[in-house]
Amino acid sequence: MRRRKAALLSALASLFLVMSASCGRKKQEQENTQEKYGRGTEYFMGLRSLQMGEEAKGKRQLRSASKCENPLIARKAKEELANGEDGIDTRIKAMTALFNEYQDEEALLPLVRELYENREYAKIISVTEGVDLTSCHNSIAYYRLSSMNEKHDSRFSREFLSWCTERPFDRLQYSLYSELTAAPKVVRMLALLYTRNYGSTLPLVKEFMEGGGNMTAQIASGIGRCLLYGSAESAENASYLEKYAATAPAGCQFYFYFYAARLYDRAKGKYDSASECYKAALATAKDKDGKADEKLYDNALWYYLQSAMELSPEAAVKALERYRDKWHDPYYFDDFLDTLSYRLLSGQFWGLYVRTADLLKGFASLEACAKFSYVSARLLQDGIYRPKDMDADGEAMLLLNSALDSGTDLYYRMLAASRLSVGRAELEERLRLMRQDKDFERNVDAEELLLGYADFGFPEKIYDEWQSHKDEIGLDTVRKLSSFLFSCGKNQEGYYTQSLRIASRKLHNSEAPLSGLDDNLFSLSFPRAFSSKVSEYCAEYGLDEDLMYALIRSESFFDPSVISSAGAVGLTQLMEMTAGDVAKKLKVSKYDLTDSGTNVQFGSYYISELIRRLDGSQILALFAYNAGITRVRGWSISVSDQYKEKNQALANDLFLEMLPISETREYGRKIVGAASVYGLLYYDLDPDEVVSRIMGAVSKSPR
Repeated sequence: MRRRKAALLSALASLFLVMSASCGRKKQEQENTQEKYGRGTEYFMGLRSLQMGEEAKGKRQLRSASKCENPLIARKAKEELANGEDGIDTRIKAMTALFNEYQDEEALLPLVRELYENREYAKIISVTEGVDLTSCHNSIAYYRLSSMNEKHDSRFSREFLSWCTERPFDRLQYSLYSELTAAPKVVRMLALLYTRNYGSTLPLVKEFMEGGGNMTAQIASGIGRCLLYGSAESAENASYLEKYAATAPAGCQFYFYFYAARLYDRAKGKYDSASECYKAALATAKDKDGKADEKLYDNALWYYLQSAMELSPEAAVKALERYRDKWHDPYYFDDFLDTLSYRLLSGQFWGLYVRTADLLKGFASLEACAKFSYVSARLLQDGIYRPKDMDADGEAMLLLNSALDSGTDLYYRMLAASRLSVGRAELEERLRLMRQDKDFERNVDAEELLLGYADFGFPEKIYDEWQSHKDEIGLDTVRKLSSFLFSCGKNQEGYYTQSLRIASRKLHNSEAPLSGLDDNLFSLSFPRAFSSKVSEYCAEYGLDEDLMYALIRSESFFDPSVISSAGAVGLTQLMEMTAGDVAKKLKVSKYDLTDSGTNVQFGSYYISELIRRLDGSQILALFAYNAGITRVRGWSISVSDQYKEKNQALANDLFLEMLPISETREYGRKIVGAASVYGLLYYDLDPDEVVSRIMGAVSKSPR
C-alpha cells in the first residue's frame, strides 16, 4: 500500500514537473511572440478576445493596436473596430472616418456597401463625387449609379451611359440596366451582347453604325463580336469593318481591324486579307490616348500566328520567325506553341521542328523552350530525324542539357535528367532555381501581418491576405505560412490546398535559389496529405504511391470538396458514372465522393484497373484516366500503324506529344513530372527509375 502510494506521489510529482516545464515553455513562447510583434500583438490578441466573446477587452486591444508601428496591422485593427460597431449610425461614422483617413477604394467600398444596405443614397452620391466610373472598382460605380437612379439625379443618364460604354460591360451593368424602364439603344445593344443574343443585336449594330453614334473601344469590340458570332456573312462583314476602321476614332481602330481579320479567317480562302488586317490591328493596338496597349498587341499576334498555322505549319514558323522578338508576354503564347509542336510532329516536319527549337531560344517562355529542346533531342536520339550536316548525338546532348537547365516546371527537366542519367547530387544542384523573380520587392509589413496570423493561430485569415500580397511575400515567410497551414489541414482538410497553392507558386517563381531537395518548399509543394489512405489503397490495388500522389495533386490540388465544371468530384476527380461502376465492383452501396477516404479508394481502384486493361502501361492508363480508354486505344493503333511503315516504334514520351487533345498532353506531363519529384523526395527513386516505370524503357545519352 505504501509502495503504491509512494509510486502515485512520485508519478504526480513527475507530472507536475512536466506540466510546469510545459507551462514555462508556453509562457516563454508567448513572451517571445509578444516581443516579436510589439504593439501589433494587441491586434492578434484583440481578435482572440472577440472570438471568445470578450467584446470590451477585444475593442480595447484593437484600439491600442491601431497605433501600431506597422501601418498594415494598424489599419486592420481600425477596420475591425469599424466593422464591429453595433449601431448602424456608429458603424457608418467609423467607416467614414476610415475612408477620410486613407482615401482609397479599399476603404471606400465597404463604406458605400454599408450605406447602400441602409438606403443612404444621398450619402453615397456625396462620398463618390469625383470617382472615375470608367476605372474605379466596378461595385463602387454600381452603388453610385444605383443611388443616383433611386434619387432621380439629373446626372444619372450621362454617367450611366459612360459607365456602360467606356469599360467592359459585365453583370453589374446588366443588373442595373435590367432595373430600368428605359435605356439608350446602345446600352440595350451592349446588354444583348452580354447575354450573347447576337441575332437580336445585329439590327441595333447596323443602326448604330449608320447613325454615326459616339464610338468607344467597348462598343467597337461589341460590334466586332456581334458580326463574328451573329452572322454567316463573314467576308461581307469583314469588308464592312475593314472599311469603317480607316475613319474610326483612336482606340477603336484596333477592334475593327482585329474582328475583320477574324471574319476573313472564318470566310476561308481569305488568308491574305486576314493577314493584312491582323498587321493593321498590331499597328493600331493603342488606347484612346494613343498609348501602346501590350495586351491588345499580344492578343492580335496570337490570332495572327494561329491564322498562319491554319494555312500551314511552314507559314506559322515563318510568321513566328518574324514576330518572335515583338511579343510582350511570352507565356501568353504557350498554348499556340504547344499546338504548333503537335502540328509539326503529327505532320512529320522533323527538320522544321528542330529549327523552331533554335528560333525560340531567348524569345519564348521557359516552358516552350524546354519542350522544343527536349523533343528535338529525342527526334535526333531515336534517329527519327538525322540531318547529314549535324552531329546528331552531340546536338541531342546540348538540347537535353538546355531542357534540364530551363528553370521551368518539372516534366521536361525530369525527362532530360532521366535521358542524361544525371545523379541525385547533380540534379539537386540543378533544381535549386526553378524560375527567378527578378522584380521581387518584399513587403515587410504584409509579411509581419501574415506571420502574426500563423503565430497567433488564425489560419482562416491567411490565404485571402496572402492573395492580396502574393507578389511581395518572401521565401522564408512562404515556408512558414505553408507549413502552418499544412499542419492545420489535419483538422480542416481545406487548408492542405491553401498550403500547396502558396508553396507551389513560390517554388515556380522564387526570388532566390532553394537550398536543394531538402528545402521544405519542395515537400510543401509536393505534399503527402491523406497519407494513411493513400498507403492503404495503393497497397491493396498494387499502385506506386508516387504515381497516386501525383494524380491527386494534378487532379484536385488535394482539395477533397472540389467539383469541376464537368461534374468530376473530389481528390481524384471522379465522374459520377465512373464512381457508380467502381462502387458496384467494390460492392459499396452508399458512398460520398467528397469523403477523402472513399475518393482515394475509388480513384486508386479505377487507375489500377486501367493499368491492367492497358497491359500494365502506366502512361497509357493516365491518358485513359483523362480522355477515356477507347480514345487511347484508337490513338495507339493509329500511331503504331503510321510508324510500322517506317519500321520504327515510337517511344511513349514522343507519343505523348502527338496526342490530338492538348488537355491530355498537359495532363500526362503534370503527372509524370510530379511523380518524379515524389519519387525523389520520399522514396529514394531517381527520375530515371520513375520515368522508366511510367513511360516505359528509355535509351540513354552518353554523358
